Amino acid sequence: MSALGEETTGEMFGRNFVIERPGCRVHCWLAGAPDAPLVTLSHAALTDHTFFAAQVPALVSRYQVLTWDIRGHGASRPLTGPFTIPDAVADLAAIIDSLGVTQAVMAGQSMGTYVGQEMTFRHPDRVSALIAIGGTCITADPGWLGRESLKAATPIMKAWPYENLKNESARASAVEASSREYLRKRFDALSKDEYLAIMDGVDRCIHPEPGYRTPGPTLLIVGQHDRTGNIRKAMAAWAQRRRIPRDRRRGSLREPGPAGAGQHRDNQLPRPAPGSRRRGRRIASRRADRLPSPWSCWMSSEAVPA
Repeated sequence: MSALGEETTGEMFGRNFVIERPGCRVHCWLAGAPDAPLVTLSHAALTDHTFFAAQVPALVSRYQVLTWDIRGHGASRPLTGPFTIPDAVADLAAIIDSLGVTQAVMAGQSMGTYVGQEMTFRHPDRVSALIAIGGTCITADPGWLGRESLKAATPIMKAWPYENLKNESARASAVEASSREYLRKRFDALSKDEYLAIMDGVDRCIHPEPGYRTPGPTLLIVGQHDRTGNIRKAMAAWAQRRRIPRDRRRGSLREPGPAGAGQHRDNQLPRPAPGSRRRGRRIASRRADRLPSPWSCWMSSEAVPA
């Protein structure tokens, strides 16, 4: 839940507009100065644009900020057909085109990093910088065990009682009660078929590309308390392949998500077995400029647009 309150977030996100796309109508919000560099914020799976309620106010003075409900999420429902990351990327490219912008910063959390990564892979000339928060590299080979786990994920979730699945997902994705409440409300808005379609699309987005190196300025961020799956190890390996130096810093970044809902990590969600007690990343304090514990950051040497 945003510290600003859900009833006040509409104006904060700026002008609402809709793009007609195959399979759905994609809802978008634009705030900030029209002549400023564009930053796109792509939310985690099963949530919506309000995921970034704590970040938009900090960005609008220097950037034009685009938030959106990715197809199959929030107001961008119902969705006809399957959910795929490439389709979401095509939506985002169409949105950017509609704004008359040639390049934008791709920032995202978990599933949102997959959208940014796929955009960078398919349209590197459209991406001025990539910011990945709590997301694994979709062009890296997850290995045999990782591939088999991804194949098994949707059938396991399909057999899981939906109320229990939502509860376990929220608990595995956040520490504070307010963040779990935020996530549970978003999950409750989805039918089980919608939930499974989204997670199946997330699981299918991995495509190993031997020798590929993410081009351009890149910032990788993972919270110290993020213990979900292998995300910390995977992001460190990504940084090593990309030759991005590590930068541990305290209080220099706001944690994504409305009052901490950024704990949502769909790259593994909901992988814990019923009854497990995985702990997520600690939540940022309300409107805090400091994080309660350091982040692990890897920043490339190329200049990021100011």
